[in-house]
Amino acid sequence: MASLLSTSPGSLPSHEGDEDDNIISRLCGRQWKLNSDEEGQYKFFGPTSSLHLTESVSSSLLSSGYSHGMLEDATLDGIIDFDTHLHLLDIYWNYQHTILQVFDKEIFLDGLRTKQGKYFSKALLFAVYACAARISDRPGLRAMVVPSQDDPSHNEPYLVSIAAGLVNEELQRPRVTTIQALLLLSVIYCSLSKDTKGWIATGVACSLAIDFGLHKSGDNLASAQLSKRDVKVRQITYWGCLLFDRFWAKYLGRPVSLRAEDLELELSRPLGPDATWDTKIAFAWVSLLLVVGNIADALNRVKCSPETLQALDEQLQNWHNNLDAELQYSRSAPPSVILLHMEYYSSKIHLYRPTANFGASLATTEAQNRISRSICIENAENVASATADYSSICGDLSTMSGIGLHMIATATTILIANIAEKRSVDTSRQMRALQTCIRGLCELEKTYIVARRVRRIIRLILSLCHVDVSRAPQPCEQTVRTTGAASREDGIDLFSGLEDPGSITEDFSFPHAATDMAGMVTETMSFWSEEIPAPSSYREYDLMFNLGSAL
Repeated sequence: MASLLSTSPGSLPSHEGDEDDNIISRLCGRQWKLNSDEEGQYKFFGPTSSLHLTESVSSSLLSSGYSHGMLEDATLDGIIDFDTHLHLLDIYWNYQHTILQVFDKEIFLDGLRTKQGKYFSKALLFAVYACAARISDRPGLRAMVVPSQDDPSHNEPYLVSIAAGLVNEELQRPRVTTIQALLLLSVIYCSLSKDTKGWIATGVACSLAIDFGLHKSGDNLASAQLSKRDVKVRQITYWGCLLFDRFWAKYLGRPVSLRAEDLELELSRPLGPDATWDTKIAFAWVSLLLVVGNIADALNRVKCSPETLQALDEQLQNWHNNLDAELQYSRSAPPSVILLHMEYYSSKIHLYRPTANFGASLATTEAQNRISRSICIENAENVASATADYSSICGDLSTMSGIGLHMIATATTILIANIAEKRSVDTSRQMRALQTCIRGLCELEKTYIVARRVRRIIRLILSLCHVDVSRAPQPCEQTVRTTGAASREDGIDLFSGLEDPGSITEDFSFPHAATDMAGMVTETMSFWSEEIPAPSSYREYDLMFNLGSAL
């Protein structure tokens, strides 16, 4: 009896013969089932469910009158003309796709070309359009996703509204493209500072992924007749769900939703020599974010032992040491590679920040606390260095994926904390890194509304901690010891001439004008361009933050 109960569903012996025609087998079977409905959509049922019987019987009795025929006009009655369509897809492939992959590019383009197939839909296409339009160098297009700063309307921007409407329609009969579109929509909602909607969109996508059995491999699924194309799409889509689940968990400081043990993909197995660039970068992202998920789970517990933290650090280090040669850091690396390493640096910060004793008295600081603090500072400088390199390559940060905002903000808070506590003999290096991070936050405001909120909060923190970045030394050549990466910024004092940063409202243009983005009109931004009263105490800061006057 004990051995029977300990047997997992996947290891149970299967009956000989044609099980699909055996009603008794379907009634009493304990295997994982992946049934296909009349539309060819798979649904997953575990060993405790009886619904697999009704689903499989109804599917076999219903005539399959559904076919993936011609889809409606993908331009939605000419809203997006062909030139704009090409422009948006080009942006998406260059700046978004290889960072947050949720679908296979070739299969998507094949569906776009033929206007048919179960792995292409208008909902997904318009979600792609919205993601790309947000960082477009055409102000009119960008305005269809990013409202102006003084827009009092709470309505969803035009393209976002269309994409969301199409996704809602598709949710009536969800498919894999529904998952992919929901994940992309969550990015847009986050950029619009609608965290709850983004969190929910990702949650629905992850629930659908389980509903479709994307977390299980075809080898362990009864009745599954998956083609290589099906397996490829299912894998990259589930990887995307894992990425978004863990990014949101880290961003909001919450537990992850998808369990890593459900991932029946041999992530420890090296990729083959014929692996494409897209596959390599996707594999690197998902393997790193699995470690990030472990860190989030550990830090969300009531207690986290030093041994656990050490084991997590080893996981991060092993990931870095085993990284594909094409994905190693360099100052001229593709944007997706730079962001990949920024995620690694910020994960180091999150791992060691709880034991760095920021805000504690020097008398209570032990040797391990000093080591943790040093690691946090070093990686905050690494984030700043990578931020400068991205800006140097792309002209500014306006094309950066929104996940970079959290990384830069994390580094900024560490730098402010260390400078404010005056524990270092010379903070000039950290001041320069802080300048770079602040510059980056301002540049992100063009395409990421939530960056405006972060900027206001950082200003309040600077004022409360009495950190005067207006007198910071001019940026100069910086060398990062741990990675060999270096960064360079123009020799300019961002805050020259400021006597009282808290009350000056003059604008200061940043040196990284977007001259490399096909004529984007450079927007003047300044960290001090808006007058915000400085809090006189921590209590007042908390009150301002909670009441939303800082937002």
